[in-house]
Amino acid sequence: MALCASLCLPEKSLAQGGVETAWANSLTAMKAKEWAKAHAILAKAVAQYDGRAKTLFGPRFGWFWYHKGYCELKLRQWEEAMESFKACYTKYPNKNAGGAGLDAATQGSFNFYHKKALLKWGDAAIGAQDWEVAIKMYKKFLQERDPKKDAYPRGAFYVNMSKAHFKLFQVPGGIENLEIAIDNKETFPTPDEGIMVGFQDLVEAVIEKQNEQALMDFLGKHRSDIRLEPFKMHRFAPVLMKLAADALAAEMERSAFELYALVPSTKASIDDIKARLAQVGTFENPFQDPPRSNRQIEKKVLEADLEELKKQWASGNPYEVFATAATAYIHEQYGNVRGAFAAYEQLELYHNKAEKREENLYNLVRTSAIIGEVLVTEKYGSLFLKTFPDSKHVESVRSMMLTSLFMEGEYEKCIEVATVMLPKLASPSKQHDICLHVLGGSYYYTAKYDVARKFLDEHVEMYEKSQFRMASLYFQGSNLSRLQYWGKAAELLDAFLSKYPDPGKNIYLPFALYDRANCHFAEDELDPALVKLNRLESEFPNSDIMDMAFNLKGNVLQTQEEWDPAETYYKKAMELAKRRENTIVVGESLFYLVGLLGPEKRGKKENPRVKDAIPYYDEFWKDHGSASPYKAQTAVAGVHPLTVVGREEEALERLQGVIAELASVAGAFGLEEAINSYTRAYLASHTEDDLKEHYYNFPGIDSGNKEAQALLRIALITVFEEKGKKADKEENANEKRAADAMVGVLFRDLKGEFEPAQLTNYVLVRVGDYLREMTSTPRNALPYYSEVVRREDQSYRFNANFGLADILGESTSPTEKQKAVESLEHIFNNAPQKKQKERALYRIVSILAAKKDWDLVTTRAKEYLTTEGFRRYAAETSFFLSESYDKRGMREDAIVAYNNTWASYTGLIRISAPSMKRVMELVWERDNGDDHQQAYEIGYKFRKSTEHLLGQMKDEEKELWESVRDLVNRYEGHSSVTKIVEEKPK
Repeated sequence: MALCASLCLPEKSLAQGGVETAWANSLTAMKAKEWAKAHAILAKAVAQYDGRAKTLFGPRFGWFWYHKGYCELKLRQWEEAMESFKACYTKYPNKNAGGAGLDAATQGSFNFYHKKALLKWGDAAIGAQDWEVAIKMYKKFLQERDPKKDAYPRGAFYVNMSKAHFKLFQVPGGIENLEIAIDNKETFPTPDEGIMVGFQDLVEAVIEKQNEQALMDFLGKHRSDIRLEPFKMHRFAPVLMKLAADALAAEMERSAFELYALVPSTKASIDDIKARLAQVGTFENPFQDPPRSNRQIEKKVLEADLEELKKQWASGNPYEVFATAATAYIHEQYGNVRGAFAAYEQLELYHNKAEKREENLYNLVRTSAIIGEVLVTEKYGSLFLKTFPDSKHVESVRSMMLTSLFMEGEYEKCIEVATVMLPKLASPSKQHDICLHVLGGSYYYTAKYDVARKFLDEHVEMYEKSQFRMASLYFQGSNLSRLQYWGKAAELLDAFLSKYPDPGKNIYLPFALYDRANCHFAEDELDPALVKLNRLESEFPNSDIMDMAFNLKGNVLQTQEEWDPAETYYKKAMELAKRRENTIVVGESLFYLVGLLGPEKRGKKENPRVKDAIPYYDEFWKDHGSASPYKAQTAVAGVHPLTVVGREEEALERLQGVIAELASVAGAFGLEEAINSYTRAYLASHTEDDLKEHYYNFPGIDSGNKEAQALLRIALITVFEEKGKKADKEENANEKRAADAMVGVLFRDLKGEFEPAQLTNYVLVRVGDYLREMTSTPRNALPYYSEVVRREDQSYRFNANFGLADILGESTSPTEKQKAVESLEHIFNNAPQKKQKERALYRIVSILAAKKDWDLVTTRAKEYLTTEGFRRYAAETSFFLSESYDKRGMREDAIVAYNNTWASYTGLIRISAPSMKRVMELVWERDNGDDHQQAYEIGYKFRKSTEHLLGQMKDEEKELWESVRDLVNRYEGHSSVTKIVEEKPK
């Protein structure tokens, strides 16, 4: 505070020599801001004169106590200052001062600092942190001061009052006084520094009292008063950072967020200071202390601030870096991941020299992945890997890039990244878990089911507690259904549905129901399929899979010959798919409607609705024919209805165009069916020779298109095979020979002109079957079957496996026989059709018998004979079971089994005859009681009951029957046997 003449004693009072000198010297020292020197002079004066000062000087001696206290304030001697101001106020009051009749010392003596001592007493109490005394003194000062004489710095006063209240955690009282200071900051004035000090006290109080709402309300009213201009605000950044950190530590995230938001931009502060320096005049103009306005700008201070801010900016770590990172953290704590992402992106865009850039950039990648900004994740993830190749976060970033790509459906990109990444990861690990899941899932979603299977199985086996467990289990089961391993898929899907039954937690539930229904349908389990589809329809009517489910339900109902309900569901599928703009399913529904309404017969009856298929056929080609994957099937299904309405040439032309179009696409689905249908339609008005000429020069298919050319040859072969069969029935030997010769020529052409890799699975199997069944070198078929098995394309794989098993099963090599069994086991476990499973199990039994693995023959033969619906090979399997007991020395079981076999299949001489012969031999060898007679009699009766079949028997059957007859005759001549003598009919 500046000292002026008004502080001095009246001139006539200076006559007292020692006091005059003390007054003058202390005043000189205070003007020079030599507070310690002034304090020493004043302390000596009060010590020397205070005891008699009232008498000698009267109230005016209070000047010495006041200025002693003032020096103590400057020296931060708070307790001493409080005592000095107390002495000034209590010892030297102005009661009746200057009144007539008083003693000479008091008369005309006045303590100008009597009331101001209360103000300074309060200031000293603030310094001493005696908050209650401070409030008391400030209030007393306001009550007693002379408004005309006792001026005071009102801004600082109310800031101090607020501080005292806040320090006592009296938040409402503190806010009241701080708001007075703020609301009148221009008229008091209230220095910005004072406002910020008061704000700091407010924050500390609300943190202590956990009264966050008070701070929120205050900021709602006074945010603009707290947010100073950038050239000033930067000075308070450290304070704001500390307050925000304290709030965060106190779990007051909202307060922390608001406080961090107040931290000024260093760049904005630099620009603001530069702008103001450019406007500052060059003349000297010293400011008053304290300043009368917050608008005063001191050039030297600004220049010093500018240099400091430039250093902070150059370091890369200005305060706002830490504030922005902290606000990102708070955003995420409150679930606002997008807000956190925005904060981290600001750090990367504007503060990429920050000391913690690695962590900031990592969090940017992480949050972008969470909110699904796949392109941003890819961009910043790539930048991170390039900038910090040795970071501990490298694998995590790669995983997040993968996860983000996967969630956005960028499956090809996932495969590209994960294929390179997976071999480099530690296993097991979190990153390996993610990468393996994404790779398997990406192959699944891109329909590379064969490749996906390995990764999905590995993930399920390795990561039982993975966050992706539910997804992987669904993918695993669904993937097997796409591979048409219906039995295994059904088992896994049942387990999945049982493990995750809650639709609120299992997003895959409707899809799993659809897949399970599809398995039921494939295995001809129509009623269970409808149960699943009905549940899907009732519980998940808005599911993405619903349009496909309606089509599947139509398939089931059509198979049950429920024609009208099937049509209803195909239409429902079509209408729903149209609303969803799912053009593929619309095309599928139209195909099903053509296929349902267009056939010549419905079941065994004439179809009265053939013409109703025409509108759906026309709509298909109008709206979907160019892109639908069902174009071949629709072209095929439309041949008959178009023929009925006189549009057969259009149907053939359409089918021919589809064949030519599909032929240009390697592995195109439906080409084989289209060619076969075209073949039937063409032959309705042309000869086989015309067809041969036509197919060797098919329009739109050049000679270099091996796949299509081979399919055309196979179609021709089929035609001539049928011609040979017809000739055989009609006993036309010449025509049969000609047809068989043409078949042989065409197969030889196929084998000579085409490599296995150039052929479709269908053609490969047909060539393989021909070489296996119709030539003396069946092993030549192996390359054709093996080509099918090694491909991802699942079509005809089971047929190829059967072919391989037949060939290898006939080998003399135990190793090849075992390979045959393994191939058949694969079919048995995964084949979509029961008849395929049945055939596979039977062949397993027969090969095991050829290997003489009799224990396993017993087990697997029993499995066959006890499986519901397995009947086709029951006779042969029953014989193998009997033989297995026999070879294992289990005579009684063998006798029972052989008896059951011949009794069950008496008319099947190739089975019943050897079974009977072996029963006779075993009973004869047992030789217990009348066993010889029994052996003879059962053989005799068998011979007699089957003798009438001799004319129908093939040569090999006749030999087997005659071996039983001969054994009967031999036993009949034995001395232990009584010959059966039958009476001749009279």
